[in-house]
Amino acid sequence: MKDIKLSVLITTYNLEEYVGETLDSVMNQVLDYRFEVLVGDDGSSDKTADIVRHWMEKYPDIISLYVMDRDKDKKYNRIERASKNRINLINHAKGEYLIFLDGDDFYIDDQKLNKQIKLLDSEEYKDCVACGHNVWTYYSEDKKEKINKREDRTVISAKDYWKYGMYLHSDSIMFRNIYKDGYNYRVPEAYYDDNLIMFDLLSEGDILYIPDTMACYRQVENSSWNSVGDIEKSIINLIDLDIELKINKDFKKESMYRHLYPVYYIRRHPEEVTDEVYNKYASQIERDRLSWTKHWLNYRKHSALKRFRMSAWLIFMLVKYVFIKIGRVVLKKYI
Repeated sequence: MKDIKLSVLITTYNLEEYVGETLDSVMNQVLDYRFEVLVGDDGSSDKTADIVRHWMEKYPDIISLYVMDRDKDKKYNRIERASKNRINLINHAKGEYLIFLDGDDFYIDDQKLNKQIKLLDSEEYKDCVACGHNVWTYYSEDKKEKINKREDRTVISAKDYWKYGMYLHSDSIMFRNIYKDGYNYRVPEAYYDDNLIMFDLLSEGDILYIPDTMACYRQVENSSWNSVGDIEKSIINLIDLDIELKINKDFKKESMYRHLYPVYYIRRHPEEVTDEVYNKYASQIERDRLSWTKHWLNYRKHSALKRFRMSAWLIFMLVKYVFIKIGRVVLKKYI
């Protein structure tokens, strides 16, 4: 029997309305290779897991389900739960290539996975750790827009991707299985989610971008990300910066540039860092020694001289970054 070429890793939580469409889009792929579909459910309280089990009955040799325990009376950290779910799937995956897919998103090109495998298999792109593509930000069939504007294939260097604040949605990223011996914990177990997944991959190589729009990133009004305000989104991004500085100092400059906006937002709106907001992250900040996050969240408590120095540093970095972005436009680099 042929080895498994690809593992599609689907994460779900209370997505009974969408998960069937997601699985249908995967199973309708025209693939020249053996593949598996691993679904990790975060202890859904609706019928999500039952729907997946129904699909397992149709494809018992392809689809597997892993359900996490969940105490309905306990509050969980969203990112830590998602991270644990993804790592569990990685540790069970057998594919030469891996790809994550959120359980409410879906593919719209039945050649998507085939195209990406063939490109990554080619001699031309052997140094690329991953291949990503354009996706639709999807509200409805009549309301959607492309995330990326570039219309030609290009290899993006790892440091440029991070420095320029580029973004390819995780649904689009097929990557070489750098975890064949199990998850390596370079990114701490509590933080393997979205941007830090990409950051981990960039430590291994460059990214191939293709302009084909082959998936839909569904916008759900009450999603965990859309349910938090700008200040908490900025804090979450600042925490990413802290983790990045710990695990790959070679990307220090690039990480600083990438996370300037959340620093800027927190500096401009220190009044939004209420005790309630701070306390939500306080134990995490102390546990994981998140020094940059602590430094900026305590902006109002610092001395006048220290606040001046922090503001001067931020202005200096912002000015530098504006010139970098202008240079990017002039050079037409990755536009």
